[in-house]
Amino acid sequence: MGKLAFFVIGILCLSLVSALNVSEQHDTDILIKDVNNSITLKLSITNAPAGVYNVYTLAELSMKPSSMFTISEGSIEKDFTISATENLDVEGYYTFTYTLNHRDIEKINNKFTIQILKLKDVLEIGSESIDPESGEVSFYVENKENVQLKNLSAQFSSVLFDIEKTFDIGPYEMVEIPVVVDIGKLQKTKAGIYLIEGTFQTNKGTEKIEGNLYLGEKKGITSTEDSAGLLVRTQTVTKINIGNIVENIEVNLKRNIFSRLFTSFNIEPTITERKGLIIEYTWIKERLNPTEVYTIKAKTNYLFPFFTILFAIIALLGLKRFTETKIEIKKTVHYVNTKNGEFALKITLALKAKKNVENVTLIDKVPAIVKIYKKFGLIKPDKIDAASRRIHWNIGDLNAGEVRVFNYVVYSKVGVVGKFSLPEALVVFEKNEKIHEVESNKVFFMSDQVKGN
Repeated sequence: MGKLAFFVIGILCLSLVSALNVSEQHDTDILIKDVNNSITLKLSITNAPAGVYNVYTLAELSMKPSSMFTISEGSIEKDFTISATENLDVEGYYTFTYTLNHRDIEKINNKFTIQILKLKDVLEIGSESIDPESGEVSFYVENKENVQLKNLSAQFSSVLFDIEKTFDIGPYEMVEIPVVVDIGKLQKTKAGIYLIEGTFQTNKGTEKIEGNLYLGEKKGITSTEDSAGLLVRTQTVTKINIGNIVENIEVNLKRNIFSRLFTSFNIEPTITERKGLIIEYTWIKERLNPTEVYTIKAKTNYLFPFFTILFAIIALLGLKRFTETKIEIKKTVHYVNTKNGEFALKITLALKAKKNVENVTLIDKVPAIVKIYKKFGLIKPDKIDAASRRIHWNIGDLNAGEVRVFNYVVYSKVGVVGKFSLPEALVVFEKNEKIHEVESNKVFFMSDQVKGN
């Protein structure tokens, strides 16, 4: 009878043991060992006999809490945290066994498969197409897996920016990161695809993740034209590439056949084409980079034709005067040595008739500082006016080509220092019943000439 009772009790115990059940739930099955994330495993234990239990694993993983806990019979839910240990050197899918141990009575083994990944397998860096006109730049970090990552610290760098950022990112979440960039730098950067490099701080140093920054196209050329100057006219045409793509541009200017002779350019034209009386100049600039400036300056110097015309007019007037001159008079002066050492000058007046002239009278004026020597050359004056200090020669008519020479001497007992000027002589004559006057050249005498003699 005792053996039968023992057998029945054994059968009951086995039935109780076989009724113990363990089910599991987990927030993720991904473990990233270089950033110390963890997996929360929730165990639901039902039909559990009263007793002392613990959960453990022999894999290269940490499963906590590892301490014992008591079940007072029935059901219980308990959370365990799974994380990597330093000895874990596996990547990819990893299946391990964990054990629910009912102390000294029963052990239940369950298998759990997880993924062990690197950070670069989980995160992706990129950007949408950036509109340069908006002046706003941003990029994103996307979590491609069902895993929560907290306190990620990274430095992001590209051609446009260099920033540091600390952030959390949830499962399958995309975090948008706006960046303040220099507008001038944005304008100078050509449209295209650029590298974004993210350097993340991990438990094992740094890990780099690369992505693409997409900078959209913006086209635009500004053109300004300015003219300045009157006689020296400068026309300036400036073109600026305000877009972010390389552009080809043209500059066109026109000149007439007259102004082209006096126009110069800072850059030689690519094409010069004549259309009737107009000359068309074309400059072709290939590959004008963003923010690059291309300037054409056309300088037309109207001073050159102005002075050319002015000189031509003066020459024509001189020629006209020369051709219309009917008589010429030239006055010269020479120092004369005297016995008493007095200051004396010999004045010579030479007349030449270029055309037939009538009633010619030669008049010369003597400065007040000197006196007239009363001995004259071959031709004596007809009149000496002491009041006006003028000498008159009544010559009469002269034929074309006829030359007459008159001279006289002036003296002074007072020496002359410096420059001694003599007034112009005057010729009065008639031609075609009209009276004309012609003056001689001005002459002067320097006192240094006396010492030279």
